[in-house]
Amino acid sequence: MNKFLKGFLAMIGAVIAWSSLEVTGSYIFAEGAGTVTLLSIRFLFATLLFGGVILFQKYKTGENLFLIDKIDIPRFIGNGVFLALHLLVYWFAWELLDPNLAVIYGIFYMYPLALVLVAVFHYGEKFSNNRKIAVALGTIGALFAVEFLPSFSTEGLNMTGILLDVAAVITWVGYLMIGQGIVKKYKALTIVFYDFLQVFVYVSLFQLPTVTIAELNPHNLLAILYLAVVASFIAYLCYWTGVKNIGASNSGMIELATPIIGVTLAYFFLSTDPSLYQMGGLLMLVGSTYLIYREKEVVYDQ
Repeated sequence: MNKFLKGFLAMIGAVIAWSSLEVTGSYIFAEGAGTVTLLSIRFLFATLLFGGVILFQKYKTGENLFLIDKIDIPRFIGNGVFLALHLLVYWFAWELLDPNLAVIYGIFYMYPLALVLVAVFHYGEKFSNNRKIAVALGTIGALFAVEFLPSFSTEGLNMTGILLDVAAVITWVGYLMIGQGIVKKYKALTIVFYDFLQVFVYVSLFQLPTVTIAELNPHNLLAILYLAVVASFIAYLCYWTGVKNIGASNSGMIELATPIIGVTLAYFFLSTDPSLYQMGGLLMLVGSTYLIYREKEVVYDQ
């Protein structure tokens, strides 16, 4: 399997793993858990999973993926801080704007465009015409697919939630830019383990353990465990495998395909028929993803 195909398939895996993230999050909120409880318990479980896999890898092969060079510690810390900030502002935004999913998704799906602009103007990354068309199709298609366009509801709309969602875009771009440099040298397991460990530590400082325990019940705990395994362990491992092989900008553009999975699941399991605008958006997303694959341009090593 060539490098691009490996990264492309890894990103598709991440998209599938993340497709039910927000729906599960809304259920957890409805079951009485707050943002800090959701994040601290989710990333505690996920950190233990990654730590266990690294220990098993060390036992089987002798390779110690816990080890990082002293010179790289500041970059690892920076990456973990950006991820923790991103998760906090994103989920607080979700809590404030829920159930207005169109606005939540619509703002956040601007991040691949922001990522591309940073890659081009700050890092000098070159973009072919196909990739330019792909990012335009993907961005516009995602906005139609999540019903941000041609119009959206103002239900639950508030400036604090919108600003937090914008902050989530900025911090996610920062996280990917720092991480792309780290993943040149280290495996995805190492990066995500230290990212998740930091998220757990930082987020836990925002709330007393007694409050966290009081907000948990069998229903939301099971849902948080699902997020830890599927939307954290599997999704982030796939995502950083994708970034390692095809670069952050390509990975971000492929992530725009997430609504394809979400709308499909809603159709089959919730009997929700997509509108014509949504169908048009999904077709644009398919076209964007196809152009990225057809281009097979690995910009990571430029």
